[in-house]
Amino acid sequence: MNSIDPRLLRTLLSVMRHGSMSAAAAALGYVPSAVSQHIARLEQQVGTELLSRRPGGGVTPTAAGRALADSAARVLAATADFQRLADGIARAGAPELSIGVYATAAGRLLPTALAELRRTHPDVALHVTETEPVHGLRGLRTGEIDLLLAHRYLPEDPPGAADLQIRALGREPLWLMAAHGTGIAALDDCRTSDWAAGHPGTPDRRLLQRWAHRTGIAPAVRYETDDYHTALALIAQGLAVGLVPASVVRGWHDPDRPLARVEDLPAAGWPEREVLAVTRPRASHPVVDDLADLLSAAVAATRDA
Repeated sequence: MNSIDPRLLRTLLSVMRHGSMSAAAAALGYVPSAVSQHIARLEQQVGTELLSRRPGGGVTPTAAGRALADSAARVLAATADFQRLADGIARAGAPELSIGVYATAAGRLLPTALAELRRTHPDVALHVTETEPVHGLRGLRTGEIDLLLAHRYLPEDPPGAADLQIRALGREPLWLMAAHGTGIAALDDCRTSDWAAGHPGTPDRRLLQRWAHRTGIAPAVRYETDDYHTALALIAQGLAVGLVPASVVRGWHDPDRPLARVEDLPAAGWPEREVLAVTRPRASHPVVDDLADLLSAAVAATRDA
């Protein structure tokens, strides 16, 4: 069998990630027929079906497809690490750093840290992609991302794999917020309020449920959204209360709809989320530690009242 083109492996992983040929084509910048041709050529080379086609255009990986995908991710990660090393040598100290970051950190924690990094390392070429941790972990393993800035609401949640290097950057508090002027100033005032929170099963919703159980309240979640900015807009209108990361609250600037923070939460078990820097163990980069230090300082600043 001839050596397999890494582009075919990247296409396979993208189809498995997005669940269809058309969605993978959009993500990769290809036309759908090119994706189909890549998969057909890869199946021909390995001699077996890798994807089971479903009516409507969806696909399901076969057992062979899943096995090949696991190896493909490792191959692509190793290729990316080698390419970075070669590029670093060729560019004489001007390496490229690809960063994956979750949405709220992309808007609040990362920009200041990157601006400072740019001042101290002006030659580093930065590429930033907004991605939630579950998707970012895949990109990290395939070499598309060098550094993943991730959050973890509960200890059992990812990231936590043995094949990755994880550095804890700190813990960001979640503040219980209400609209200013509604008379909601204490936790007891929230017991009969409507709440805004993530959809059932999402990490922040499970954190809310666990924290509420410890606190002895039963929040009535009437507004389900995975976007904290939407949650804050609902809260600012007096429609709900909710737990929101401190960095997101600090970014709220609407003088016509001010927010109020509920201050009397129990000191023990204050709701927080971990902020983590995740890399591949062998993927060293000259500025990752410096950026992690800057991000750690940014997370620490969110704890200031």
